[in-house]
Amino acid sequence: MSAEHLLTETRDRVLHITIDRVEKHNALATAIIDAIGETFRQAAGDDSLVAAVLRGAGEKTFAAGGDLHELAGLRTKTAAENMALNAKAAFNAIRDFPVPVIAGLNGNAFGGGAELAVSCDFRVAAAHARIGFVQGRLALATAWGGGPDLLDLVGRARGLRLMSTGEMIEPMTALEIGLYDAVGREDEDIDETIDSFLEPIRRQKPQSMRAFKAVSDAHRRRDSRIQMHDIETRMFVETWVHEDHWEAAEKVLPANKG
Repeated sequence: MSAEHLLTETRDRVLHITIDRVEKHNALATAIIDAIGETFRQAAGDDSLVAAVLRGAGEKTFAAGGDLHELAGLRTKTAAENMALNAKAAFNAIRDFPVPVIAGLNGNAFGGGAELAVSCDFRVAAAHARIGFVQGRLALATAWGGGPDLLDLVGRARGLRLMSTGEMIEPMTALEIGLYDAVGREDEDIDETIDSFLEPIRRQKPQSMRAFKAVSDAHRRRDSRIQMHDIETRMFVETWVHEDHWEAAEKVLPANKG
């Protein structure tokens, strides 16, 4: 299932991953979740990347959450815990990816699909793509790290309200509250919206993007200020001595005379 329903390619220093299970609203079967985690773990060593994009196939759904038919067989606490922990580990491969990951919301994201979206660093959405933490409709709770991610993005009170009401949030509202980072025009294809968002990122060097992401990840982990400063200094030194820095500097420094 993983190879059949997960498409990957690298274009212009960006890793593109597509969940291709349109007939099931891109439902997240465990094999797909495992494949997503493994894909990000394997690609983490690619020093040429400046970003990654994770999106769903089609136009209706980014991801519909867990595959309920598959998960219906999990009836014990141990089985439920193992499922949640395995999915968290896969999503952590996204959270810990060394360059920014963009969720391309080609359609609605709800339940576990919303958790997948907020595990990414940015969310870029089509004009019709809503998002909702609807786990309560099935008498459930967030399970894959999406609860803490949501609270980090929109604040404790607003995040709690969104989980408590289970409302599907309209794109412009999601943009206003900081849940989305960009929303496409009504007549704009999601690929165009993603490309526009990527344009300034593609102008950056990979080592700079890794440095920015490393400091951001340290902040997300609640590292101490000293730890964050140490990471920032280490990453800065690596960028300073890199030949890309000196090539860029030569373009702006006045030519030596004499």
